[in-house]
Amino acid sequence: MRVQFQMSGGIGYFPGLAAPRTIDVGALDSATQQQLTNLVQETDFFNLPAHTPSQPGSADHHTYQITIEDGARRHTVTLSDPLPLGPLRHLIEVLRTAAS
Repeated sequence: MRVQFQMSGGIGYFPGLAAPRTIDVGALDSATQQQLTNLVQETDFFNLPAHTPSQPGSADHHTYQITIEDGARRHTVTLSDPLPLGPLRHLIEVLRTAAS
């Protein structure tokens, strides 16, 4: 599984530093691999809508674009803060850590 993760916006946003990061899940430690695999399943990632509209008043919040390739499947999702509690927020947190 490969993940392309891009975070933009927020206070102090620098477009030059917002390049997408590609994460080869197979190159991560086994605990993180398992965690990401579980979160992709829990969020039903491949069935999420491609774009989730921003909430009113979210001008300085982060926007996340996630593309996951798993075998023949490929899906891109764009969403913004504030994220709901639960597996989707946890997925973003794990990806932010893995991308840094």
